[in-house]
Amino acid sequence: MRRISPAEFVLAHTQVRRPPYVPEVQLHLADDSLALWEETQVAVDHGQVPPPFWAFVWAGGQAVSRYLLDAPDIVAGRDVVDIATGSGLVAIAASMCGAASVRATDIDELAIAATRLNASLNNLKVDAAAVDVRDVTVAPGTLVTVGDVFYDEKIPAVMLAELSRLAAAGAEVIVGDPNRAYLPRDMLDVVAHYDVDVETDIEDAPVKPSIVARLRV
Repeated sequence: MRRISPAEFVLAHTQVRRPPYVPEVQLHLADDSLALWEETQVAVDHGQVPPPFWAFVWAGGQAVSRYLLDAPDIVAGRDVVDIATGSGLVAIAASMCGAASVRATDIDELAIAATRLNASLNNLKVDAAAVDVRDVTVAPGTLVTVGDVFYDEKIPAVMLAELSRLAAAGAEVIVGDPNRAYLPRDMLDVVAHYDVDVETDIEDAPVKPSIVARLRV
């Protein structure tokens, strides 16, 4: 049996919808997180399969996207790098705001396929590639965006160190998060608060109070 490509997998397990808090964007999204994760584990026959974060919109990413779309001058004419892009929502929002260039990175090949499909769906240009955050480099003045990465005990330690490295290299780092337990609040300056509408299949409430914050250098 022919193994389907990541793009074919994404198309077969999603439908086009608009995120509840960022209706300007269209995305290929799934309805059932558990069923999709099981399908992904069957389809991918090597190594440990990441959860299908790319198939859903999360509160932090929606908050960052809303922040950018409501204040496009933050982005216009700048190079943007979206870390752990998932569906590519934030990267797409940045492109809509007139970024000079947008790079979207994620370690999951399915996320990269989803991001490329979603960018095409919105008739926007996003350069998406499977890159570990530890291998990302930026030029001074780059806007680095990241949403929903502080969700467990292990990932924040790596992510905070790498985001701090990018900030020290001259990037402005913007974080979106629904105030999860591992959010490094003492390293952040909050620039916006939102009550983000989310899908209850992946969250514990229909509205998640969320922040957008700038990482201190």
